[in-house]
Amino acid sequence: MQRGVRGCYSVAPLLRSILTGTQNVNFRNASGQHNYPRTCDQCGLPYSGGVEQIENGQSLHFCCYGCSLTHSLVGHIGAEGAAAMFLARLGFSAFLSMNVMALSWAAYDPGWFTLGFDDDAVPTLEKLLFFLSLPVMIFLGYPFAQNAFREAKRVRLSIDALIALGSFAAFGFSTYRVFSDEQGVYFDTATMTLVLVTAGRYLEAHAKLKTTDALRKLLDLQPKTARILKNGVEDIVPAEQAEIGSVIKILPGEHIPLDAVIMEGATSINESVLIGEPAPVRKKSGDIIYAATTNIDGAITARVTAAYSETSYSQVVRLMEEAQQMRSNVQLYVDKLAAQFIPIVMGVAVLTFAGWAVLATTDVAILHSLTVLVVACPCALGIGAPLATTVALERAASSGILVRSTAVFETLAGVRTVGFDKTGTVTFGKLAVTNIKTDIDENRFLSLVASLETNSEHPLGKAIAKFAENRHILLSETRNVNAIPGLGIEGEVRVNGNWKKIQAGAKELFPKSDIVTQPENATAIFVGCDGNIYGSIALQDTVRERAREAVTELHNVGIKTTLLSGDATEVTETVRSELHIQRAYGKLMPADKLGIIESFKQEGTVAMVGDGINDAPSLAAADVGVTLGSATDIAKESADVTILGDHLEKLPWLIRFSRRTLSTIRWNLFWAFAYNAVGIALAVIGLLHPIVAALAMVGSSLFTIVNSRRLGGRGV
Repeated sequence: MQRGVRGCYSVAPLLRSILTGTQNVNFRNASGQHNYPRTCDQCGLPYSGGVEQIENGQSLHFCCYGCSLTHSLVGHIGAEGAAAMFLARLGFSAFLSMNVMALSWAAYDPGWFTLGFDDDAVPTLEKLLFFLSLPVMIFLGYPFAQNAFREAKRVRLSIDALIALGSFAAFGFSTYRVFSDEQGVYFDTATMTLVLVTAGRYLEAHAKLKTTDALRKLLDLQPKTARILKNGVEDIVPAEQAEIGSVIKILPGEHIPLDAVIMEGATSINESVLIGEPAPVRKKSGDIIYAATTNIDGAITARVTAAYSETSYSQVVRLMEEAQQMRSNVQLYVDKLAAQFIPIVMGVAVLTFAGWAVLATTDVAILHSLTVLVVACPCALGIGAPLATTVALERAASSGILVRSTAVFETLAGVRTVGFDKTGTVTFGKLAVTNIKTDIDENRFLSLVASLETNSEHPLGKAIAKFAENRHILLSETRNVNAIPGLGIEGEVRVNGNWKKIQAGAKELFPKSDIVTQPENATAIFVGCDGNIYGSIALQDTVRERAREAVTELHNVGIKTTLLSGDATEVTETVRSELHIQRAYGKLMPADKLGIIESFKQEGTVAMVGDGINDAPSLAAADVGVTLGSATDIAKESADVTILGDHLEKLPWLIRFSRRTLSTIRWNLFWAFAYNAVGIALAVIGLLHPIVAALAMVGSSLFTIVNSRRLGGRGV
């Protein structure tokens, strides 16, 4: 069977770095020449330079003999081969360790006649235990010893130092006794400690890699090719080559390769990969579609709005990767605490040895001091915070929320005040027709004004034309259309074969006519002919559908809300009242918003929700900046959280979820400290065996993993 060759840098180095605490090695120096490490970062064996191997007539290239040997033994190359080799080493070591434990009982009790041993057989049995233990110490103990030695040179010890000290002290002391013809060995303690610790590390690494694998699967959802339309000809090209402004075609059932705006066609889009909502969203001409989402039932053509590497989906994946690399305040605190904890444990082990050496024998003193070192290994402490926040990042992303760093969860959990920008945040930021008043037939009235406004680029004119289009109003022929600067628009509209001069705009266009009243908080467009008003159209910025729901839920969890807007005070107050927001400030410049946010920070942790360029300073100044998927690029860059799909109601969910994440971290740390305190106390007074201590340590890590993975469930 032929096998392809894969690169030597994939999942396995990450797995190995987690298991051993080492970092990936760059094989090239600044001059571009190879700078070979002593051990291969892929297989973990001594590095030996490039190797070529012939298999079934095919030439396979390996970076070293270790990788070549791995392929020969397990039949895989690259990441799969390294992972398989690692599990093979762990399995082989576990097999030897179980034999060591079984035979150790005979060494502990020479009178165990069921196996036919007597006192004269014990030295031979102990030598056999040495030879069975030696491969385990090489296969599993070497990475811990190597890392501990490296740390000792920097005078900065970690968990690996405890593991290496405990296991190699037991192995070294036992080896000395074997070859000095003294009885009493602890090879079972040395080997089984390494097996259990390594197995626990593997479980931890596997839990972390599940998120990395999920991230890798996310990358696969964005198609690598796009169907480009050029001069009426379709051409399938790599999506990376598609330029902004290119026209692409997406057929039913296909994943959308790039962010774009629909030009022709209508369809339903499954956007669950971005916003977490399973219900399809109807899309038509002018609507935005996002890369990696699925076109369900209609063929559409669209104009590309973002390069392949800058799509909303690519940004989600990239920022998730960056967030996973960042360390939260809790993690930094735990790291600092662990660094102080290790010397204390070593001191306790020394005192335990000294105390038991006085009260009992040297063998008993060694056994109990080794137990202290084994049970004190703070593995659960080391993974309590990072594993929980990693799972939280994955859950937030799957719910359509992009969190820039793990520290954001800690800050969000303590938010006491949320400030909302108005336009584009709690409202859509687009004017829509809300009221029509006219003395003539409404459809005829709309036909007159829409026919005129179709020629306008003004946002008010576009809103009226869009409204008429949605009402399927028939338009009339127009001519001599001109804008009236600062007032509106005028032109001739053909009505029943005759041309009428129609005007639409501010009330100043009709100084001699009675003005039709409209709501105070609305923008009114007056329409008439020859100075006589036919009627008026009111336009307002509409509130987002679930904005009130979001505000109500924030109040329910004890968070104060404030509306900040540059709009008129009356309009701002109307929106505040409609949404039941507690406070409102209108006619604000960006500097004014910034000042208010700074004043709120004196009352507690503040989150700011905005979407525009003018919100960027406030988003950066707030303890947590939150923006929506439709926000400007500068707002997204200033924010800590981006809610994709403009689902404002997900903000209170995120705050509740952040509180749950912080609670999970605290429970993990409490468990880790409680376990270590009880375990060390039992070890000091001699009520704990090293093997039982190693099992308890693995159990503690498993509790932390299971508790953290609960954050990935559907509940809040």
